[in-house]
Amino acid sequence: MKNLLKKRKLAQVQQPEAAQAKKEKIRVDLLVKAREVLQDKGLEFLTARKLADYSGYSVGTIYNQFKSMDTLIVWENCQTLDELYEELKKAEFGSDAYKNLNYLLEKFIEFVLDNKKLWFSLYNFHFTSSGGHFELFYLRRIINIVQLLENNVHKLFSDVPEKERKVSTEVMFVSLFALSSLLTTDKEFVRLEKRYVVRVLFNTYLAGMSYLKK
Repeated sequence: MKNLLKKRKLAQVQQPEAAQAKKEKIRVDLLVKAREVLQDKGLEFLTARKLADYSGYSVGTIYNQFKSMDTLIVWENCQTLDELYEELKKAEFGSDAYKNLNYLLEKFIEFVLDNKKLWFSLYNFHFTSSGGHFELFYLRRIINIVQLLENNVHKLFSDVPEKERKVSTEVMFVSLFALSSLLTTDKEFVRLEKRYVVRVLFNTYLAGMSYLKK
């Protein structure tokens, strides 16, 4: 009798765990399939109906996992930011902070160009999100990236007050983020090569920061 009760209790514990594991598997499957759609077709193709057709899961299942398609896209963008962060960490850092910042710039440019459709999803989300409110788990990923810049800006402009230096670094990142739209478009606005334009503007900003020392 005792053995039977133990088995029943064990089964009661295992059932919720199995259900949770199944739910998590579906969630991961949907994120993988959604990413494939983004990479292949682009953001405009990622609708609940088309994802359902592509993944084999129903629209209802998608909304059981994500309260909206915007929520799903947030998690896709989180992965994009994680991947960018890992790429930026691969930059060959040395003792020269100015060179380090340019190494980070090159890694950023390469990542955006190699992942244009994923990056457009992230860029578009920031400029269409109502209210501009982002969850903490999302902001932490951006903070991690900005910190890589800040570490080297600190070395390069150690005489600048911390508050001004941090604000300048954040402006640098926002400016770089805005410039990324130039990298993702296939249209040519100027005869100059896009990478060159981004490099010049980035380094012009660094040169401008030097005046904060005075």
